[in-house]
Amino acid sequence: MRQNNQQPQYEPDLAGSEPATGSPTPPPGNKRGGEPDSLGLAVGERAPSAPAMDEPVHLPQNFVVKYLGKRDAEKLWGIKYTCGPVDDMVAAAKAMRPGQTLPLLQLHVSSEGVTISEMKQNLNKSFEAGHHPIDVISYGVQDIIHRRVFAMILVRESTTSPFECHAFLCDRRESARKLTFALATAFQEFSKRVKSAEEPKKFAIDLRSPDEIEAELRGQQAEADSEA
Repeated sequence: MRQNNQQPQYEPDLAGSEPATGSPTPPPGNKRGGEPDSLGLAVGERAPSAPAMDEPVHLPQNFVVKYLGKRDAEKLWGIKYTCGPVDDMVAAAKAMRPGQTLPLLQLHVSSEGVTISEMKQNLNKSFEAGHHPIDVISYGVQDIIHRRVFAMILVRESTTSPFECHAFLCDRRESARKLTFALATAFQEFSKRVKSAEEPKKFAIDLRSPDEIEAELRGQQAEADSEA
C-alpha cells in the first residue's frame, strides 16, 4: 500500500499579503472577506487542482501539519460551523509572540480514523496526541478563505460541548485538499463495513472546492436578502 510520507517545506506561517488585483468581491454578508488570506494567499484565489474523487485514493496516508488548535462547534457538520472557529484559531496564531511556534504534527489517516502524533522536530507540546476513530469524526472540509487549513469536527459525548472543531495548517492548499480526500475515502471504507447496521453513523465530508462552497454561500445570502 502506498503512503504519503513526504515531509513538506513550509512557507512562512500566517504571513499577510496584499489582495491580488481583481480578487472577487466576498459574498454579501460574509464577514470573512475584505482582507488578505492570512496564510499568505489572496482572498478568492482559485485553489490548485487536486485529484478528483473518481481517482483512487489509497490509505493509509500521512500528512505533516501544524496544529492551530481546537474550539467548540455549534453543530455536527457544515462549513458555517467551522469557519468561525477557524477564523478564531488563525487570529490566535497570528498573535503569537516572536519565537513561538505551532505544534508540528503528523496526521495518519486510515480507514480506522485519524491518528495524531508528534514530529521529532516539534517544540510546542500544546496538543493532544492519540487516535480519533472514524465514527467520532462528523465532518471535514478545506476552509474557503484560509485554503491551507483543513478543519474537522469531532463528537465528544462526555464533554460539556459535544462538538469540537480542530484545525490544521498544511504546507500547501493542495495538501489540504488531499487531506480532505483522504478522510473522504476513510468515510467510504467505514460505510462499507457498517452498511448493514440498523443505525449507521452520521458524518459528512465536503469535497467541493472552496470556490464552489463560496458560490453556494453567495446564493444562500442572495436568496435571504430577496426574502427580507
